[in-house]
Amino acid sequence: MTTRTGRTTSRRRRWLVWFLALCVVWTLGVIAWAAVALLTAAGDGPQEAVERKAGMHHDQHHPAGRYYIPTYAKVEKDGTAVLRYEVGDSQDSSVEDFLRTYDITAEPKRLSPSKVTYSDRFGAVRRTFTITYNPSPESGGYDHARITVRARGTDAS
Repeated sequence: MTTRTGRTTSRRRRWLVWFLALCVVWTLGVIAWAAVALLTAAGDGPQEAVERKAGMHHDQHHPAGRYYIPTYAKVEKDGTAVLRYEVGDSQDSSVEDFLRTYDITAEPKRLSPSKVTYSDRFGAVRRTFTITYNPSPESGGYDHARITVRARGTDAS
């Protein structure tokens, strides 16, 4: 009985070497990809970039311990950052809590019975907050309010 183990074994070894080499290359590629993904700082998304530009990003207000998420965020052609927030009339979400969270202490200017504005500066940013209340059927309250923030750098024209 004769066997052809010499030629078959040589072919199997060659394929095994190539297979192991591919496994090593694939594993090193996965490790490199994971290292880049984990060690690269995540950039802000478009909404967070607008929040930072307006001085409304939660990282810019650490002592508050909370933050509001805008329903709209966009930078206009003239460079003005515009954010819109919806707040309710409750303990967790109210205009008063919003103003306290972002340390807005400016004096309000009433434009109409349901609209108030505040203006302040945050670093090199001039911000205008327009609060529009949706009146409640109950007296002295509101169902919800829309807060529009318009922010522009003071060094811009």
